[in-house]
Amino acid sequence: MKTWTRFGLLAAVLLLVSACSDAEDVLAPQAFAPEAFDVAAEAPDAAATWAFSYQWDQTKGLDSEKCGKVGEGQPGQRPPEGWMHWLFLNKGDSENALLVLRRGEEVLGEFSPGEPLNANNWHFYTPFFAFGEPVDLEATVYLDGEGANPQDVVLSDYCGGTAGETLKVSKTAKTSFKRTHKWDIDKSVDPETIWLYADGTGDRTAEWTVDVDYKGFHDSNFVVEGTILIRNISSDQGAKTINSIVDDLGLDGYEDVKVICKAGDGGGVDLPQAIAFDEEWSCTYRQEIKEGDAAAGDSGTNTVSVTVDGEEDPYEGTADWAFDEPTLERYATITVVDKSDLFGKKTLGTLDAPEGGSFVYQKTFAWTDYGPERCGSFQYGNTATIKETGQSSKATLTVEVQCLLEETAFAKGDDTGNGLTPADQTVAFCDDGFNRWGWTNEVEEGSHTWNLWAGAGQCDTNRGVLVGTVTVDYGEEGVQVTFHILEDEGFRLLEDHVHAGPTRYAQQQQGRRTVDTVAPGQYTIADGLTGNIWVIVHGVVGVPDPAFGPAMD
Repeated sequence: MKTWTRFGLLAAVLLLVSACSDAEDVLAPQAFAPEAFDVAAEAPDAAATWAFSYQWDQTKGLDSEKCGKVGEGQPGQRPPEGWMHWLFLNKGDSENALLVLRRGEEVLGEFSPGEPLNANNWHFYTPFFAFGEPVDLEATVYLDGEGANPQDVVLSDYCGGTAGETLKVSKTAKTSFKRTHKWDIDKSVDPETIWLYADGTGDRTAEWTVDVDYKGFHDSNFVVEGTILIRNISSDQGAKTINSIVDDLGLDGYEDVKVICKAGDGGGVDLPQAIAFDEEWSCTYRQEIKEGDAAAGDSGTNTVSVTVDGEEDPYEGTADWAFDEPTLERYATITVVDKSDLFGKKTLGTLDAPEGGSFVYQKTFAWTDYGPERCGSFQYGNTATIKETGQSSKATLTVEVQCLLEETAFAKGDDTGNGLTPADQTVAFCDDGFNRWGWTNEVEEGSHTWNLWAGAGQCDTNRGVLVGTVTVDYGEEGVQVTFHILEDEGFRLLEDHVHAGPTRYAQQQQGRRTVDTVAPGQYTIADGLTGNIWVIVHGVVGVPDPAFGPAMD
């Protein structure tokens, strides 16, 4: 099996040295290269002999590997066994130069300039010496005169050797995969039903809670892709026929990944096909991994094997791959929005994986917010949604508002047992032959306070409900009636009518006759009243529906 390495040919150089000198002469400067390289004839004391010196910065030219230049230049300058081509910029006033290569205290060789000698730069051709990692190869150029600006030492081109090699194969491997974060959302309201009683005992605060839980993640869309470069570096500089290109991902079930290549002229490659000397094929591959065949953290080595017609061992290029971090994340950050019949649409906030969170908000409900005009049942929908995923949860609050039943109410002025001011005389409608219940009250000038009864059928207060009191003020300014409704118990005054006059009842015309009436629509307060008068106080009172809601503790 043949593999390419950039730094491992020092052994080849040493073999080359052995072929050109006796073992005891290996350390002599001229023993470091064959005749093709311009080795200095003598190893002078550089500091004493040369006026100027310039040091390579150990970086310029490290990327200038040019094995395709085998055989270029003067004979032997770029042999298949490997070379280094050094430049000094610019020679300036110098007429001679020396390149010294060292590794630590060891002198690897001292080299004279090579062709072209009449150029503006000094050229040096040396055998290939491995750089080391980190770079430990030192290069110093000595001059007998000062160079011209710029003055720099550069590794122009090099090759670690191609003797016996036909192809240089290299490859890359890049991974990608998608991570989808999973969430769950739940919305609730406490309580789910609020009963608003007219007396305020049911007033309550509702609290909505949106819980968002992180449920982990799912990884998918695993892909390994990259490029493959195949170059003909054969020492005979002849065309070679490539029979096969097999790319093994290094993962079970993916031993023969599809590879698409383009020849040096941009045309497609249909194997077997010849590759000319120094021609480079550029190939690509992209392999999607089936669900379940890969997971985050998996790694491996991708190996491409290229076979050449007439050669037994394939040429290989390798690249390590790993599914370390996802290249695309979905729903790593989410936004929770809320749409409500009560509050409209608003954003509650954002959450980042892997942390969940809760959002809480409240609203207080009171019977007075609705009143008797808006009693009944109300439902308020409320939906929280994860904007990115579309997941949502709904909570519905039901608000039941107690209605008031309309009841007729009359003031009764003879209730002396409760400490209220009695009337001089109180007469029930029932005793005067009327079908309507109620009372008419005789009063003298002054202030009188009476109970106000609702629903007291047949003029029986035991059948009715005490809903408040009324105060009747009678004096020179006439009659004024003030209602004092027990609103804390949920009662509300909806209508009121007052008869105040010299007659026991209001009067209405029936043909030519004037008759008594207890119909509230006929009640008026007469002007210029003196002496004892009769007063009927009527009201329509809203009484809380006794059948409303569950019993309160």
